[in-house]
Amino acid sequence: MNITRKLTLAACLLAAGAATAQETDVEQLRADVRKLQLKLDALEDAREESGFEGLKISGMMDPTYIASSNRRSAGFNFLNNFDAVDRGAAGQDSAYAFDNSFFGMVLLQFDKELQNGTKFHLQLVPHKSSSSTFNLGSIVHEATVTIPLEDQNTRLVAGQFADFTGYEFFLAHQTKLVTHNLLFDFTQASYYAGAGVEFVRDAWTTKVLVANMNKSSFKDHEHNPILVFRTDFANGEYSGIGVTGQFGKYLGQRIAMLSSDAFFTRGTLNVNAQVNAGRWRGMAFNGGDAQWIGASLLGTYKVTPRLELIARADRLVNDKNGGGTIATLFTGCADAAGEAVGCSDAAVADPGAGDYRNGFGPTADALAQALARGTPGAVSGTNRSELTLGGNYTIKSNAILKFEARRDWASQAAFLDESTNRYRKHNDLLATSLVVTF
Repeated sequence: MNITRKLTLAACLLAAGAATAQETDVEQLRADVRKLQLKLDALEDAREESGFEGLKISGMMDPTYIASSNRRSAGFNFLNNFDAVDRGAAGQDSAYAFDNSFFGMVLLQFDKELQNGTKFHLQLVPHKSSSSTFNLGSIVHEATVTIPLEDQNTRLVAGQFADFTGYEFFLAHQTKLVTHNLLFDFTQASYYAGAGVEFVRDAWTTKVLVANMNKSSFKDHEHNPILVFRTDFANGEYSGIGVTGQFGKYLGQRIAMLSSDAFFTRGTLNVNAQVNAGRWRGMAFNGGDAQWIGASLLGTYKVTPRLELIARADRLVNDKNGGGTIATLFTGCADAAGEAVGCSDAAVADPGAGDYRNGFGPTADALAQALARGTPGAVSGTNRSELTLGGNYTIKSNAILKFEARRDWASQAAFLDESTNRYRKHNDLLATSLVVTF
């Protein structure tokens, strides 16, 4: 009995000691947790006070190589401008064109969301921002704020918006090919400065703005606001359709533009389509109304998870009144600020007034024939087409190599061959770019 009692007493003493040790460990653990919580609270306070809470920073760059047959040129297109800073002797090296569009860029993006649902969005592009063509030297691509009103699905929006027409975007990591389609380059605005409302109702998303188009501000006695809207219907994740419109005044003249685009995705196949139409009073080559209508179709097919093949075809009809769109600048048909305007009767007599780099406007022969008939105002503009075949290859999750071969056609011999100084009906282009994001 004595031995049994001794063993029982020893067991009780061991159990009590273990319990005491366990309680000590628990208290130490609790103390460590309290210290850790204090440190986490201090870090959260410091993050909130410094403005980093809800902040996301991202970016993109796409060094691009372009070879264009009519220009007899080949080389990298990267961080060049749309202004006069880096123009060569011909004065056209940095002009906006289908072979010098929104690629070869660097982007730095800041997004911040406050606890009340207000969102700030800022995209900085040192060269080729959406506003740099018109607001020379500007590096702001987008700068917007959205504020929830009744709920998160009804928001007040304001600031500078890159144009949201069509299925193609400005930034390289959001597009399939290197170059853009004809509708994007020549029939769509670049940016808007204004305010409006955005609604989300079930499968419908609608944005309505009252804004300046391609202008950050206006001079005294100018009244040129426009109404801009876009509405989208998403039929699940596999298909959808959108409609965009701009109605008002641009450069002092009435303008009306309407566009519709749609997408369809099924497995490895994706299709995008777009139709644009526009009318701009008094801004055609001969001083009449500029009118255009165009269509674009793009298809992609995933051969492997990394390799995607792409084809795109465009058609832009622009022969009325000698031609003219909101992004067509005819030589000799610009105001003192370099902005596109309709040609006067005197300018019609200038055989070099067409856009010879992009293949728009009447040719010298068409002008000469119209002048010989004594009807310079009846000169016909040029209709344009293009076909692009290419693809992209995913090197890493954040790095994609793009490549394409493109041929452009004009209904008249409107492309200038720089080596022979003769006009041709087509131009060939090869392009590749490396798109890297973070």
